[in-house]
Amino acid sequence: MNKLLRIARLDLTLLWRNRTALFTVIGMPLLLGALLLPARGNDFDGIDSGVFQGTGYFGFFLIIVVFIHLTSVFTARREDLTLKRLRGTALSDAEILGGSLLTVAAMYAVQAVLLVALLGTVLDGRFPDDPLLLLAALAAGAVVFALLAFAVSGLTPTAELAQLTVMPVLFGCMAGAGVLVPLDDAPEALREACRLLPLTPVVEIVRTAYFGQDFTTYGAHADVGFAEAWTACLRPFAVLLAWAVAGRAMAARWFRWEPRHA
Repeated sequence: MNKLLRIARLDLTLLWRNRTALFTVIGMPLLLGALLLPARGNDFDGIDSGVFQGTGYFGFFLIIVVFIHLTSVFTARREDLTLKRLRGTALSDAEILGGSLLTVAAMYAVQAVLLVALLGTVLDGRFPDDPLLLLAALAAGAVVFALLAFAVSGLTPTAELAQLTVMPVLFGCMAGAGVLVPLDDAPEALREACRLLPLTPVVEIVRTAYFGQDFTTYGAHADVGFAEAWTACLRPFAVLLAWAVAGRAMAARWFRWEPRHA
């Protein structure tokens, strides 16, 4: 555990020195949080619009803090031989990667707590109906997008190109997960395809946990109790499990410890 904390501390130090990464991880979520304020007080299907959009940000922050940041970090460290040098020390592969994961997990947890506080105090005064289900959704999403970051970093030639290689995942998930605009009115075939994206199940589970309504179905969102909410979310959790298995396989195949030209 001590070695993991040392790697995590190194990650935080490097993050503080990289102003671009610092803005991506800290500044961007703060900016997006501020953009929720104009939507405060507007009604969307009986729910405050600011709170509804804000619950989608739990998923959006996953892409920013976990996926984009880790992809950039591992690509840069591979190309400047940092990963190779760390691998030559007493650290195991799991400790090298786990330290970075611990850092982004901690940053994401802080952002999630701040977002809950923002939604519960400044916007609508509403807090999650089922905090445990919300936590399970965020943890499962973090695992999936971390694995995808490992895989995509292996396909990224340079750290500069990392901002481009993450774009298909970013735009695909943002457009298809219903983060800002619900998919209720979209054609059925499109809705079903979007439900297979890695971010969509996270958003569905988060909103079900937050509002105590079944957001795993389209149209009317029926009220659900504790057990009903978990039962309704079995399908989204299954989709996340499938993505975790696929992400693990892709990471094992594509992740690289040394520069691609080596």
